[in-house]
Amino acid sequence: MKYQTAAAVIMATAVAGFAVAKAPDIDPARIDSEVARILKQAEQRPESKQQPDGKAIRQEVVKHLQSIEILKNAALKAGLDKDPEVRNQFLTMEAEFYAAQYADYLKRTAEISNAELLKFYDQQTRMIKIQQVSFDTPEEARAAQELLLKGLSFEELTKRYPNQQPAFEDFVMARQLRQPLADILGPMNRGEVTHNPVEIENKFFLFKISEVQKDPQAPPFDLIRDQLTQLLKEDKAQQQIHQLLRENGIEQ
Repeated sequence: MKYQTAAAVIMATAVAGFAVAKAPDIDPARIDSEVARILKQAEQRPESKQQPDGKAIRQEVVKHLQSIEILKNAALKAGLDKDPEVRNQFLTMEAEFYAAQYADYLKRTAEISNAELLKFYDQQTRMIKIQQVSFDTPEEARAAQELLLKGLSFEELTKRYPNQQPAFEDFVMARQLRQPLADILGPMNRGEVTHNPVEIENKFFLFKISEVQKDPQAPPFDLIRDQLTQLLKEDKAQQQIHQLLRENGIEQ
């Protein structure tokens, strides 16, 4: 009987000691930030019609943050922060995290004027009809350009140099052309000819924009203004990122 009593006391003490262990405190600002992030994700899912339970989400966030804090402290106590392989993975994850945050920062802070937005809308809805002539060497293409400068029409040029490549028969969406054509031909106006030969798969091309029109199925500008704004901000952010990488020796 005495043995049972002693065992019960020991067990009760152990359980009591385990039960009163205090979970780590988490900075309320950190909790607020994570709750806001989750709620924002919920808002961006149009298929979800149920209103998120903010109180339940906050409880789960606190529990999650406390759990990973406990495990982090255990990892540090085990000396994993001194393990070279763990350290390398941590540095890579840290760099990826800040890179993603910087990309988001560029999108958030990008300033878009109404003129830029209208121009972007034109680019997104522009349809063009293209004429082309192909050459085997850049020298042949430049010689053909000289003929154009002397007054030869592009139509006459196509007869002098029969097209060896599939022709563009119909209107095409400028933004859907493969690169580098989208960047080169997209901004061009009706009647314009490329200033320099365009190299594609070891062939050299001269292109002319014969017709331009707006996509008849394009939604009105005001209807997609917000969507266009986000797309243009993303585009600007990518341009800045590519520029920064080029300035630091990384070619895309």
